[in-house]
Amino acid sequence: MSHKRIVICGPAAAGKNFLRTKLENQGFKFDVSYTTRPMRPGEKEGVDYKFITNEVFAFMTQLGSFYEHVIHNGYGYGTGKKEWETSDCFIMETDGIKHIDPKSRRKTFIIYLNPPIKIRKLRMKGRGWSDQMVEERIKADRKKFKDFKDYDLMITNDDF
Repeated sequence: MSHKRIVICGPAAAGKNFLRTKLENQGFKFDVSYTTRPMRPGEKEGVDYKFITNEVFAFMTQLGSFYEHVIHNGYGYGTGKKEWETSDCFIMETDGIKHIDPKSRRKTFIIYLNPPIKIRKLRMKGRGWSDQMVEERIKADRKKFKDFKDYDLMITNDDF
């Protein structure tokens, strides 16, 4: 590996894309990950994600095309091997971070965004999520991040 990397991690509505935009504006090159989830309003193919089918995801997995890949909320997400070698910054799930090999981890700075739940709830509701969807996601994120410790910096600022 010839360069250092930044990985951003955090629960839903933590500000990952906000930080991504700030870093991109400073010249950092972000990975465009693969996903099988449907495109959300405002997202663009090849900018936010490379949207692929479940069949393509399974094929890429069999070929070993991913540096890391996970199933999250029923959808596949993955970082391509080429992207891992050529990009500066990534947004990853906790399960994806577990796949970073020890040599690469030494040159990877992981930022864990963890704002207060009340802020995250407001953001999710602002995205049109129902109260039930918000509560289910908060519950799932609590479980997922309960023992998460593999980060270098945690940001808890409620104004982030």
